[in-house]
Amino acid sequence: MSYRINTFITSDKVVASYEKRLSICLLSNGFSFSLTSVHDELLAIAEVECKVDAPMAELLTTIKGVFSELNIQPFGLKECELVVSSRQFVWVPQHLYDENRRRDYLEALCTLERGFDVVTSLNTDIKSWMIFSAESNKVSAFKIACPGLKIRCQHDKLVNAITLENSDFKSLLLVNVRDGEADYEVLCNKKLQLSNTFDCANFDEVVFHALNLTKQFHLEDAQLSIALCGDIDRERYARIRPFFPSVTLYNGRPLMLTNPEMQHIHLYRYATIL
Repeated sequence: MSYRINTFITSDKVVASYEKRLSICLLSNGFSFSLTSVHDELLAIAEVECKVDAPMAELLTTIKGVFSELNIQPFGLKECELVVSSRQFVWVPQHLYDENRRRDYLEALCTLERGFDVVTSLNTDIKSWMIFSAESNKVSAFKIACPGLKIRCQHDKLVNAITLENSDFKSLLLVNVRDGEADYEVLCNKKLQLSNTFDCANFDEVVFHALNLTKQFHLEDAQLSIALCGDIDRERYARIRPFFPSVTLYNGRPLMLTNPEMQHIHLYRYATIL
């Protein structure tokens, strides 16, 4: 077997395919996914360990094998999305966006690597287009396995109606901690101020970049809240608290947890698929 299912928690509730949403997040060592209903019920959540850098045919076989084993049909769904972690991205306001120039927007800031495609997605919450690069091999495998799949960048996923609302009349610093990296979103008065990703060899560097951003943006302590998600545990949460007066955990879109086992899930670890 070319994969290992490390986590799989599911509900026994029967929901028609056209009332389901599938959200997948690519990880460095596999992928995670959630299945939710249009009524915001969490139906399933899983973590899969596999070789995401494998040839496309092998990766496609793995994806199909996982969904088959878990009895999940990734087609005929209401929504289906793949969230990829990209460090090559740019926001373009909707009223200035030109589809014919989408590659130019990105190449003006960085050099595209071989084997990467330019992908776009519209964020209606801030009325801006996200233009980013995504590895074509991985994207193609998931597109074949999941018809109608929409590709999104992690920054696009983290800037949404919930995080914007939490920045009303104050400043919000959202930090998504990942393996060796951390994503930062600075939002003030329901407006996005910054999206960036930094290398973080350890959690001390995660805290350092958070503190540095608060200074750069002149964020007053009394008006700042920091929200954490991703690879966070009790120790890391305790280590960052002394530096910020208001620290919370960001759980993504609020969902109903009908299965008792789901009530014990640390949702903030899966914020990019909720």
